[in-house]
Amino acid sequence: MTPIRPKFANPPLIERAISLAFDPIEGFSIGDYGLFWSELLDEFPVSEAMEPVALDHEKFEGFQPTQVSLQLVSAALLPRAAYRNAEAGELVQLQPDRFSFNWIKTSDDHRYPHSEATLDRFFTLFERFAGFASRRGFGTSKIVQCELTNVNVVPVSDVGVSFADMATVFKLAPLDHDCANIRLEHQLVGSKHLMLDDDGHPIGRVHTLGQPALRVPSNEEAYRLDITARGAPIGDGLDGARRFFEAAVSSVNAVFLASTTKAGRRFWGESDG
Repeated sequence: MTPIRPKFANPPLIERAISLAFDPIEGFSIGDYGLFWSELLDEFPVSEAMEPVALDHEKFEGFQPTQVSLQLVSAALLPRAAYRNAEAGELVQLQPDRFSFNWIKTSDDHRYPHSEATLDRFFTLFERFAGFASRRGFGTSKIVQCELTNVNVVPVSDVGVSFADMATVFKLAPLDHDCANIRLEHQLVGSKHLMLDDDGHPIGRVHTLGQPALRVPSNEEAYRLDITARGAPIGDGLDGARRFFEAAVSSVNAVFLASTTKAGRRFWGESDG
């Protein structure tokens, strides 16, 4: 797959989430959340508990690259731990069968560090967790799924005065109308694309969801476009995960470019990457 790496001076990206799902770690307990947090405390001073995230496994007719093990009941009952550094805009999430890292834009001056930097950060943190798991005697769990999500938010005020003006930057069906007695309240735009290898075999999917939203914390009207690439690693271990994420970045970028107008990309300061 030819890499697709556009660059933007001021992209609408406000969050990137990267995660690996793996076979549940046998023996992982509630205390391990605290033990691992102690190793991250200097960088992630805030910890909280959340509901666990279920595995959303991509399957393809005729191609099944991996098999997912059944979760142990004890693991399924454990929460998801979140370790947060709000100032840096970083979030680590952990549960017995998943590890995630989120980069989150914290202000207008907080620049997105681009794909390579966020992936390097993710793998650095995951390898720290893998080292922790090894020291605890848990062994190595098989990676079964990789996921990468870009969250893009564009305030209505950037492009006009109403959601109908979003069509200047996103390729949307017409949102305006000629009837004074109706007004668009909500619209969802979704799509699914297959990710294909060079032989035409499916290796994952890209899911896209666009919808009106409110920009936090100003409650300003905005449009949100989430693009998620999900699939099994392309090969074994972390090397297979790296190969999938390399393809996922290009696939997500391709869908973003296909979903936006030339005027929108000029507005965000596009340059070839």
